[in-house]
Amino acid sequence: MRKNKHNQLQLDLLKHKYHIFNLDSAKIEGYYPSELLKIINKIFHSEKKLKIKIGTIYTVRAFFAIAEPIDNEVEYESGYLDLKLIMRDNDIFVGEVITVLPPMFVLKKGSKIKIKKENIIYQPDNK
Repeated sequence: MRKNKHNQLQLDLLKHKYHIFNLDSAKIEGYYPSELLKIINKIFHSEKKLKIKIGTIYTVRAFFAIAEPIDNEVEYESGYLDLKLIMRDNDIFVGEVITVLPPMFVLKKGSKIKIKKENIIYQPDNK
């Protein structure tokens, strides 16, 4: 993962201080850490079954920059992030963050972000 310093994960972390996991990018060898892909591979099957609806909560995987860049590469933490979809424009969705995040992360509860279907991992059962 760390070998390719110019992939979209690192570019997003450098520019926006966060990156949203993309199922299409996960198919590129070395794009994401292998330990993450083991988890994600278990839920790849759900990607085809999702019928995305505005007003519904979906879960994405987010990466957050946690340090200053060194040699154009930044250390990060990642975890699941719940978003309530509030708008759609063709294949771009706007989601409102409903997860409470640590104060050092750039996104906060209530932040609005743009995502695509490829960013959605699953729809939580309890939301």
